[in-house]
Amino acid sequence: MGPLIIRGQVWRVVRVSPGDPFLIDRTGVPKLATADPSTKTIRISKAVPVNMFDQVYLHEAAHAAMTEADVTDLLSPATEELIAWFMESHAIEVVDAVSASLGRRVCVDGLCMGRNQ
Repeated sequence: MGPLIIRGQVWRVVRVSPGDPFLIDRTGVPKLATADPSTKTIRISKAVPVNMFDQVYLHEAAHAAMTEADVTDLLSPATEELIAWFMESHAIEVVDAVSASLGRRVCVDGLCMGRNQ
């Protein structure tokens, strides 16, 4: 798996053993995955089932994006989790809906996404 580049910053993405100490989040709770801003590393447990991997990766990428947008210090951990959950659960749906409405891919700042029409 290659690096994740967000706002020009390179984040490593690695699979780790389920007991990895880095799978403890900033509130002290064990997680299936974490995004560590100090090392710019997303760690995803090898225990994450294949059918959930993309969802978990997208969730952690949302945390990384919030870090790179410099908003995490403004958010409570619960609010940050809610935003990451929303992005993980609805980002693709929203982009695809706008893409379908426009009849073309959606482009923002030169980045195009959505389904080809």
